[in-house]
Amino acid sequence: MEDKTVFAARFRKKALRVCLLPAGVLALLVFFVRILVGLVPAALLYPEPSPVVLDRSGKPLRFFLARDDRWRFNVSVKELDPGLTQAVLACEDRWFYFHPGVNPFSLVRAFCQNLRSGRVISGGSTLTMQVARMLERRPRTYRSKLIEICRAFELELRYSKREILTFYFNLAPYGGNLQGVAAASWLYFGKAPDRLGPAEIALLVALPQSPETRRPDLHPQTAEQARNRVLARLKERHVISREEYRRAVSTPAPKAREELPLTAPHLAEMLVSKADKNGRVASTIDLNLQLFCEKKLKNHIQKLKQRGIRNGAVVIIENNTRAVRALVGSPDFFDAQSQGQVNAALAPRSPGSTLKPFLYARALDQGLVSPELLLPDVPVAYGEYEPENYDQSYRGMVSMRDALINSLNVPAVNIEARLKREGVWSILREARFKSIGADQSYYGLSLVLGGCGVNLLELTNLYASLAAKGLWTPCRLTEEEPLGEGKSLFSRASAYIITDILTEVRRPDLQNDIITATNLPLIALKTGTSSGRRDAWSIGYDPEWTIGVWVGNATGEGNPDLVGAESAAPLLMEIFDALRSGRKQKWFEPPPEVGFRRVCSLSGMLPSPDCPETKQEMFIYNVSPTKVCSFHQKFEIDAATGYRVCSHCRAGRKYSEKIFIKWPQEVANWMKANNILVEEIPSHLPSCPYQDEGKPPQIIAPQPRDRFMLREGVQAELQQIRLRAAVDNRIKTIYWFMDGKMIYKGPASQTVFYLLSSGEHQAVCMDEEGRKSSVSFAVQRPQ
Repeated sequence: MEDKTVFAARFRKKALRVCLLPAGVLALLVFFVRILVGLVPAALLYPEPSPVVLDRSGKPLRFFLARDDRWRFNVSVKELDPGLTQAVLACEDRWFYFHPGVNPFSLVRAFCQNLRSGRVISGGSTLTMQVARMLERRPRTYRSKLIEICRAFELELRYSKREILTFYFNLAPYGGNLQGVAAASWLYFGKAPDRLGPAEIALLVALPQSPETRRPDLHPQTAEQARNRVLARLKERHVISREEYRRAVSTPAPKAREELPLTAPHLAEMLVSKADKNGRVASTIDLNLQLFCEKKLKNHIQKLKQRGIRNGAVVIIENNTRAVRALVGSPDFFDAQSQGQVNAALAPRSPGSTLKPFLYARALDQGLVSPELLLPDVPVAYGEYEPENYDQSYRGMVSMRDALINSLNVPAVNIEARLKREGVWSILREARFKSIGADQSYYGLSLVLGGCGVNLLELTNLYASLAAKGLWTPCRLTEEEPLGEGKSLFSRASAYIITDILTEVRRPDLQNDIITATNLPLIALKTGTSSGRRDAWSIGYDPEWTIGVWVGNATGEGNPDLVGAESAAPLLMEIFDALRSGRKQKWFEPPPEVGFRRVCSLSGMLPSPDCPETKQEMFIYNVSPTKVCSFHQKFEIDAATGYRVCSHCRAGRKYSEKIFIKWPQEVANWMKANNILVEEIPSHLPSCPYQDEGKPPQIIAPQPRDRFMLREGVQAELQQIRLRAAVDNRIKTIYWFMDGKMIYKGPASQTVFYLLSSGEHQAVCMDEEGRKSSVSFAVQRPQ
């Protein structure tokens, strides 16, 4: 190849010196054309292309017209079928790589032909001269030819042969508003110009010579005749074989334009403004996955249309790259009646209960809750705002896990109130939700129940943060975008615990027929339904993917059938089934900060000696609440009177120990009002001289917020702290708990020592009558 280039360069120099004109005359000609018409404007060589949005592998999703209403797709020579380049050179300019822009022999031959016929029948133009003619349309006169010759010299001096060939393929006219071989290939054959057959190549060679009279969509017979003449020439010059010629001439020419690809139309509209100088935008979309989701959404909404539900949207995000691999904004982009061109993936809608997992993740990190801790679920008023559960019923008390699984409103609002400015509003602002612009007071506590507008893309990406160990990162729509800097919204421990809760399969918010009809993969899933049943949501994730589905009406009208678990969840499960089909599924590994502990089976608090049963709970070390159960309380009951007795009045009486459940007062009041049996704790024996209930133990050491430092080189046994408490003199037995674990039971006068370990700790001292007090302190390792 190098030898050929060297030879061509030498030949060009000789041709300039010997065959064409002396160098001085050439310089005069170029000087003449520069004075006459000036230099070739670069804008003419590089006209604005038609934008095209590509998928992640370079396949076109959607084309857009250029601003001058032309189809024009810039390509380089290496992006073309090699046979096309070979055919153009064989038919139009066999000496292209050897002449200096003008072939004198062709010019002489054309002059003689025109002289004999008495009219212009041949121009003798090289490809370089044709490019010059394409740049500036002029009448076919000898003066124009002279200008073309000078322009050709200018182009040859300023650009390489490959660049000039590229100009030809991108500027050549192909009929109507088609400019360039790529536009012609897509509009006439429905494919890129990198894999063409001989018949297609021959038509593309023939068209630029007379693009309007040979247009196959208007004059198919003329186009086919011109194509066949080119095929004959290619056969004569041994560019194609006889067999290829025979098959090609028997192939009918196209008689109409092909439809251009129109995949991911909403996303393409989002990205078209980011086109580069070649008019291309490389999106993160996976074409096959996008087509699959478009088909699934269209079929799903088709079933719901008979119930008055017309719109939906799907977003799929790849967790580790935050690349959006599919975005479907509506089931049918061209369905004007259903407002199909509205991009529902970006439209602000009420998220219903889908924000609750983030509320509980933040509460876990703040140490306000743990999965089995009971939360009140009774009527409550915050000024004029009185939240209600979706089913308008209450449960008295419910564990945090069940509150999230059942998507209860009242416990969520209670937690939001306790979190104050660290709640959902703060999370959405940190995650850059565009619709959350007002101050927190504008939204109030109803924000956690969906009292705001969010879009599906933002919300799906926020769920991807749970899959990414609590790390929020902006999602990516183009391959050029780097992975953005992340921000930790939740700890990896709370993200894992929330994921564990959302992975419950047989849940009350999913229909039984859905569960049995699908071979469910392991998914962390949350559904949501907005107030008035205007929006149905379902968002799920696993270690690899996060998928969001919205179903509703673009007009915002409500519908009784718009329920997340019924309208949106089935589609999400279908997509997940397809993604996981035939692949071994991995799941999240628990972080070291997460462990298991025993808690009271009723309260979810650390068990006291009075708790009859315990159960296992997942918790966060040094963060989860360490309060000892206050629900179960043991009392001594006088057999004769039923009164409660103490150490002062039980002497000489028959009594037995009994454990009572002491509910929080607001819960007890609600239970009584709803005729739920609440066993009352008996009053103290009236005749007892000590009606005073007495004071709980007073912890003397350690003091609140004490900080102890472990010393290097000192035996652990010598680094113990003493636990001391003052108790009523009638108390015989006390209990010491450290971080929920009982470490001592015995006489109050006994000295108790605790072996230090680093971290935050809570010490609880309880007397034999159930009174207790606590203190928090910290132990640090040396820096």
